[in-house]
Amino acid sequence: MSQAVSRWEGMGAAVFGGLMSALLGTALHGHIGYVGDAALPVGAAAALLLAGAVSVWCGLWARNIVAAALCGGTAYVVVAALSSSSETLILTGTSGGPALPIAVAGNLWLFGLALVSVLGVALCAVVLRRSASAAGTRD
Repeated sequence: MSQAVSRWEGMGAAVFGGLMSALLGTALHGHIGYVGDAALPVGAAAALLLAGAVSVWCGLWARNIVAAALCGGTAYVVVAALSSSSETLILTGTSGGPALPIAVAGNLWLFGLALVSVLGVALCAVVLRRSASAAGTRD
């Protein structure tokens, strides 16, 4: 039987997970795949999948939806800070030209992270509620 995770361990893991998914996702989001002339933001999609998975993992490991929210919130704050830096790591301007696919990927990463964080919290809430009701019926 696994040992319960303390509140501090869960929150520490959530902050660390959010920080790491923000940094790794920022490094990953700019990868663009091409199908013919069409640019696909595959890096941004992979970065969002990573951030969502880390958020859900943190919430389920800690058995607390607050951990999932803290992970997603930490990731979003870090990504927002990186996007407003003078040495822009996340290009969000959509003025057109050759940088447009990268700008689309940057916007998808920046704004999609908020959506993925909310979805991760919702998924954790559903799974934890079902597991709590299943544990209640076994007793």
